[in-house]
Order: sequence, then structure tokens, then C-alpha cells
Amino acid sequence: MPPEDAATTTAAVLLAGGRGSRLGGVQKGLLTHLGIPLITAWADALELRGVETVVVGPDRLRPSLPEGVDLVREDPPYSGPAAALCAGVRALEARASAPDAHRPQHVLLLSVDTLDPGPVLDWLLDHLPADGTLIPQDKEGRQQMLTAAVEAEPLRRRVLSLVPGEEVGRPVRWLLEGMEGPGAGTVVRPLLPEGLGVDVDTAADARRHGVSLPPAGTDPELRL
Repeated sequence: MPPEDAATTTAAVLLAGGRGSRLGGVQKGLLTHLGIPLITAWADALELRGVETVVVGPDRLRPSLPEGVDLVREDPPYSGPAAALCAGVRALEARASAPDAHRPQHVLLLSVDTLDPGPVLDWLLDHLPADGTLIPQDKEGRQQMLTAAVEAEPLRRRVLSLVPGEEVGRPVRWLLEGMEGPGAGTVVRPLLPEGLGVDVDTAADARRHGVSLPPAGTDPELRL
């Protein structure tokens, strides 16, 4: 378990609202791994570590979330990962304006289709830079921008500087590149340990990692 002060100075935006098009339109958050829906595994792991969390996804996820977790949606729905992250950051900003609220030092950028959230969170919290952003890379050198810990204040300034709708259709890379400049710390890119950050994008991924897919047409709640 990471140090308690790391969790209390960290918030998270968990993306859980994609189309799941390469999985036949399955709602990824409601897929099950080891008998547990992915959204439940993530919500429980974040709550256990005391990380303030905003989930970006459809209303059908609400029954699977703890009471203290905000559930918001990008506008319009399915307008891309940058738009979803902006919706989450704006929700965190609204929470920070409440009496006695605090602003986090880092925001974790996460995706619900990443398996085994506990070890992923512990690794991120253990490796938070004192000043700056952590974007790990896998062994092929690909940056894992949705298994990342970004410096909260530059991210906040970036999101609040956008013209409404500017983020629609944009990738995460576009959003984070806009954080560079005065006041932004360094970016560290450590190697993500083998076995962490495994995600489920296709039916082949699901079969390989023991994720249960519903038979087509048998469970409308799992379909978008």
C-alpha cells in the first residue's frame, strides 16, 4: 500500500464511457474479470486508497459506484478521450470550490478497461514525482497516457483555458501537450513493470486475460 499522504494529495479521473466498438459495442465498465465488474474493481481500489475520484461514463454505471464518487459525462457523449478528461477535471474543479475542500497535487488519468487496478494504483502512487508529471511507457516505448499521474495545477489551467468544445474529437496527447510551458514541472517516463497496465480493447484481449464478454443480444445493459 502506498504512503497515506500520496493518496490524500491525489485525485483521479476514470474514463468509463467509450463505445467499445472493437468489442462489439460492449460497455467496458460492466465487463467482468475474476467475477467482478471492471468499474466495481476500480471504484473499490480507489476508495480503499482514499483517492478522490470522478468517473466519466453513462448513468448505468451509478449503481456500481460508491456514494462519494461523482459520475459525469462529456458533452456530447462519445466525443473523445480529451473531452472526457476535461469533463472529469471540471468536476474536480467544482468539488475543489466547496468549503474545506483541497486541491490535489496530482490527478491520475485512468481507463476502466485496464485490469488489476490495485497494483496499478500502488505503483503510480509510489512513483509520484515531487514536482511534475509521470507518463509511463511500455516495453515497446509507447506512452501510457491513461495510466498516468499528471501535475494537477497545469492540467487545471489547460482545461480552463479551452474554448468550449475545443477538446471535442481530440486525443489525450493533445490535451497534455498543451500543459507545457511556465509553471509546468518535468515529465518523467519510467518503464511500466511487466504485467501492469494491461487493457482490454478487443475480443482477443478479453479471451487472453479471462474477461467475460456477454453473448450478443442477451444483456442489453452491457450494450451501449
